[in-house]
This record gives sequence, C-alpha cells and structure tokens, in this order.
Amino acid sequence: MSLPDELWRWILKLGVESSCLSYKDLCCLSMSCRRLNHLSNEETVWSKLLSSDYPAHPSSYTDHPSPKSLYQIRFEKDRVKKLLAERRAVLRIESQILEHERKLQEIQLQLVEEKEKNKTAIIELNNLRKVREASTALKVWQPQVIRSRQKQIVEHCSVPVDFRMNALEMEIKLCMQQISGFLKARKDEKSRLEATKERLSKVKYRPLQSFEGGSKSSLDDESRNRGMNSNKSKRVKQK
Repeated sequence: MSLPDELWRWILKLGVESSCLSYKDLCCLSMSCRRLNHLSNEETVWSKLLSSDYPAHPSSYTDHPSPKSLYQIRFEKDRVKKLLAERRAVLRIESQILEHERKLQEIQLQLVEEKEKNKTAIIELNNLRKVREASTALKVWQPQVIRSRQKQIVEHCSVPVDFRMNALEMEIKLCMQQISGFLKARKDEKSRLEATKERLSKVKYRPLQSFEGGSKSSLDDESRNRGMNSNKSKRVKQK
C-alpha cells in the first residue's frame, strides 16, 4: 500500500482494460481498506469497466449519477434476461417431457390393445383346434357319450375350420410383430424421456447460487456480505 494513488489508479484501469479485474474483483477490493475502497469506486475505473463489459451501452446518462450506477442497472437487466432465458429453457424441456409421457401412454394403450387382440386370437385358435380334433375323432369309433359331445362341438362351429385357423395363425404372427414393435418403441421413448429429464435436472442444477442471482443492489450487497464474513472469521480466529 506504499504505492501512490496515481499508480494504483493505473493498475486498476490496466486490470479492467485487460479483463483481469471484473466487477466482483472491484467489490472485493473496495472492502479491503478505505484507500482501495475509494480508488475502486472512482468513476474512471467504472467507466472503463462499463465500456469494456457493455460496449454498446451509452457512456453517460444525465438521469444516473455515476458509471457504477449505470453498470449496476445494465447488470440487473442482463441478469433478468438470463433468468427469463433459463426459465424459457426449463419450460421448453418440461413440455418435451410431457410430450414423451403422452407418447408413452399412447404406446402403452396400443400395446395393451394388441396383446388383448392376440390373446383373443389364441383362444379362438385353441377352440378351433379342439373342433378339428373332434371332427377327426368322429371318423373313428368311440363310445356314444364321447361321440355326442364331439359332435356337439363340431356343430357349434359355423366357419370352415382350416381356413379360419390359417387366418388366425397369420393374425397371431402379425400381433406378435406389432407387440415387438410397440415394446421397442416404448423402450426408445423411455430412453428419450430419461435423457430429457436428465437434461432438465442439469438445467435446474444450481449447487451454489451465482452472484447474478442476488438482489437488485447485488454489487453493493456482495461487498457488504463479504466484509461481514471476513470480520466474523477474524473474530473466530482471535477466540
């Protein structure tokens, strides 16, 4: 701290111009001591930082007293824009999750319907096999009780057995192919759903709240909070 103020001003301006010093660094310097607090809050330093971070921003406004205030206003606007952009991204991913879940429900309904159709076809095919067996058994001598029962089974069938059995076998094969396709589609859709949920968790993951998530006076609050934490740690060490 034995350096003159002019040299410190040159160091701060050089740090800002070379992007070595950010607004966070200036806030940290401002709480280190009174001298650096005064130097790091000078308008020339914040003017350099304002033109460096926001080159499209006008250099001066008559409504605002200092470049630091201008920087803080622009900083807050950008923070709000980032929050809105993150919110839009979250809503977009959540809508994708809902769409994946809707598709999964649709595939599940189609799968249940196809399984039910396959089950009905198998039951009918088994019944027709019994009819064919009964029809074949009628050509062989059997006791009258068994023969009458088999004849009753054959008479209840009103369709050509072999033709209908071939049709049912083809239908069962088609159902099995459809079921296999629905199972694969469900697996792929679940995998896409899990990937989308993982992407959502990454977007929402905030292990440490960033500096930009502070209040409206976040630049000044950051300096005060760090100063208070520093004083608390010093008192603990002294004890």
